[in-house]
Order: sequence, then structure tokens, then C-alpha cells
Amino acid sequence: MLDDLQLIKLAKEGRLEAFEALMSKYKDRVYNIAFSFTANHSESDDISQNIFTKAYFNLKSFEEKAAFSTWLYRIAVNECYNGLKKRKNNILSLDVQICGGENASLKDTIEDKSVNVEDTALLKAMQLKIRKAILELPDKYRMIVTLRDIEDISYEEISEIMKISQNKVKVWLFRARTKLKDKLKNI
Repeated sequence: MLDDLQLIKLAKEGRLEAFEALMSKYKDRVYNIAFSFTANHSESDDISQNIFTKAYFNLKSFEEKAAFSTWLYRIAVNECYNGLKKRKNNILSLDVQICGGENASLKDTIEDKSVNVEDTALLKAMQLKIRKAILELPDKYRMIVTLRDIEDISYEEISEIMKISQNKVKVWLFRARTKLKDKLKNI
């Protein structure tokens, strides 16, 4: 199996299957970042497609100073923020968008491994509360929580992705978690 740098080199040479391998490797993380901002599967699919399209057409500008994932997640963050700007005046209905069934969960919300129907119902209710609370966070806090707690990306990489200091990452993450904790207490 080829590593990212080998795949990038091949993709820069025009080998589409190499870029497809990169897409396959990162599609879930990119989708989860988009979904954390939209809570809508169709919109998240569209944003994910835009992210990979931009990455493909800008791959020659990737200088390999940072990890490919950092570069790709930076594109994802920018695309999510651009999408938010476009729909600032639209009202997002959390109840309709999130309650879409099995496919409507964030990666890192509580995993459903129980068999008990009653426990499953309680778990689903808790997942919904967590998702709603995350969606109610300010954009920068939602992105920090998504990158760190959902995607398990390092502080250093988040700093590069969001173009802020590591200390600011830690402060924003602390504030985001505090806001989440307060929101979940009130539910």
C-alpha cells in the first residue's frame, strides 16, 4: 500500500486512481467535518464533493510542507465556512435534519452497541441531544470540537488547519466543551 506522499506524486503525474485512493482514505473524515456544520446528508455530500474537487484541481500547489491531511482539512474548513456564509439567512431545522435515521449520526457520538431496546432508545435520545448541542455552538467552537473530539486530530494539526496558535486551540476547545457541558445540563 502506498503512503500519502507516493499517492500525491502519482496523482500530480495525472494518475487518477492515486487521487481516488486518497479520496477513499479521507472521505469519511471530510464528510464528518461537513456534516458537523450542516447536519444534512445531501448538503454534506455536496460539500465533500466540492472539497475533493478543489483538492484535485489544486493538488499541484500542495508543497508537502505539512501533511496532506492537514492541507485537505484546511480546504474542508474553508469550504464549510463558505457554505455557512452562503446560507446565513436560511433557518436550519435541527429536528428535521438530524432525525434522519441510522445514517444521521456523528462519528464520535456514543456508539450504539447495546441490544436492549430500552437502552437503545435512551442512547439514541442522548445522541440527538449531543448533536443538537454541537450544532448550537458558534462556528469556531463547532469546528474545534469536530476536529479534536470527533476526528481525533492533534492540537498541532488543528493549529495548522485553522491557522491559529496551539494555545488558542486549547482555549477554544476548553470553551467549546464548557458550552457543550452547560447545554447538555439544561436538556
